[in-house]
Amino acid sequence: MPFSVKILRFFGILLLSLCALGVAGMTWAYLVEPNLLFVRKVDYRVPQWKGKGTPVKVVIAGDLHLMPTAFDEVRALRYVQRIMRLRPDLILLVGDYARGSSENASMDPATAARLLKGLTAPCGVFAIQGNHDFTFGWNNWSRELKQAGITVLEDQSSLVTFKGGRQLQLSGILDTTRNVRKRLPKRQSPDIPHFLLSHRPETDHILSHRDVDIVISGHTHGGQVCLPFGLLRFEASPDHALPYTYPWHISGGNTYLITKGLGTSTLPLRFNCPPEIYLLELH
Repeated sequence: MPFSVKILRFFGILLLSLCALGVAGMTWAYLVEPNLLFVRKVDYRVPQWKGKGTPVKVVIAGDLHLMPTAFDEVRALRYVQRIMRLRPDLILLVGDYARGSSENASMDPATAARLLKGLTAPCGVFAIQGNHDFTFGWNNWSRELKQAGITVLEDQSSLVTFKGGRQLQLSGILDTTRNVRKRLPKRQSPDIPHFLLSHRPETDHILSHRDVDIVISGHTHGGQVCLPFGLLRFEASPDHALPYTYPWHISGGNTYLITKGLGTSTLPLRFNCPPEIYLLELH
């Protein structure tokens, strides 16, 4: 066989292999990985508690990005069932229940809240606003979530008391508040841990390291599409700088716990970045 024919055959096989690999990768990213669900266990020792009492279980979930389809109703119910099997003491929802900026692309607040109503915990279920939750109007989302028994924190704090009397100051800010320091809830006491729920992990400029112990966020989707060796990392919301680190991220002297979320945005794909919820154990 002439050398030139061998070269052509080699490159032909290589091209077909790359095409097959691309099709397999797209199939995985579109049909398989977005429908997976991982529970990631994270531990945090609360300095103010001094190791007293049994661990407190906190579930953190966000970025559901629910679409108006029967499939997404099933998806939401699956999330609820998985969370409830963890038997959490406290549940935190870090925003973006809506998908996109069009009402045609997003599940309506009443339907979403009905599905999330199955979330219950002894110390409560708390939620904040995400940047997509202006679809249908945030007031409608807030009202429906509250009617489902979920406490919505809008530039507010709530004092959570766990078994044994240990306490946690839990604050949440509106997405529009991330640039307004004067609305940030103040720490009530240095003897009580203070956790802040902020959908976007972009709060360094309104925080000092004394304001909160942990900022709990979502928004980034972990990159959503992450090719090996750092060849590509599709940032679902490119209005902030990468790289973030997961689950813990340190910036400006502040500690962030950032979840990669459950849904997708812009591209309906996930690759090397599966949906996840956090099981945060406080010691």
